[in-house]
Amino acid sequence: MIDCIALARIIQLENDIRHAQWRRNEDAFYQEYGRDSLALFSWFGNALDAGYAWLKTKKADRADIGRSACDGDDCCGQAASARM
Repeated sequence: MIDCIALARIIQLENDIRHAQWRRNEDAFYQEYGRDSLALFSWFGNALDAGYAWLKTKKADRADIGRSACDGDDCCGQAASARM
């Protein structure tokens, strides 16, 4: 149990030292955490984004193509003039 407490204290001291370095040199923080993400995660995120955008456009483009502007015998004048 004392080993676990000592290990936790060592980790805490290392974190304190790292935070002190970041306060002195802000670039050190960005060098440590500014790495590019893995290509697989980037690709997967882009694929989800593209799929969602495609789904939204497919939903918006679902027009009733087979339906005429003039349904039945009571055609409006605008629909009749558009067919001439």
